Amino acid sequence: MVFREIISQFVFVNRPITQRLDRVIGNFNLTLSRWKVIDFIERSGSCTLVQISRHFSIKKPSVTRTINLLEEKQYVEQTPGRDKREKRIKLTALGKKVHMKCRDTLDRIERDLLKGVSVKEQKALLRLLAIIRDNLKRDGSLNG
Repeated sequence: MVFREIISQFVFVNRPITQRLDRVIGNFNLTLSRWKVIDFIERSGSCTLVQISRHFSIKKPSVTRTINLLEEKQYVEQTPGRDKREKRIKLTALGKKVHMKCRDTLDRIERDLLKGVSVKEQKALLRLLAIIRDNLKRDGSLNG
């Protein structure tokens, strides 16, 4: 049955990819989960804790801890939002520099991992993974 092989392949490749990326990110004194938050903030320009929490389907206290650690490293800063309760999070100059260095390194690795996969196939895979992610959200598996 094809569906079993698909899930088996996901499980098979997930761990080694995660371990490889984690090792590389570790060279920048980050974890993969903290890197993902930095990358999300960079792509967003600025965002709130709630936006990060929703995007990654993780609870707000976990996001708060991550942001506090990134603030200690001076990679992010919080600024007042539209109302007093909302704070906007953005990368500092140092955070942008670290992001750029990490992104360049990861781009090389990610391109290497996708060697032999056409752009058309990559787009199809991305579309299919989005459907699977939506299914996980719908059944509650990604709700932190």
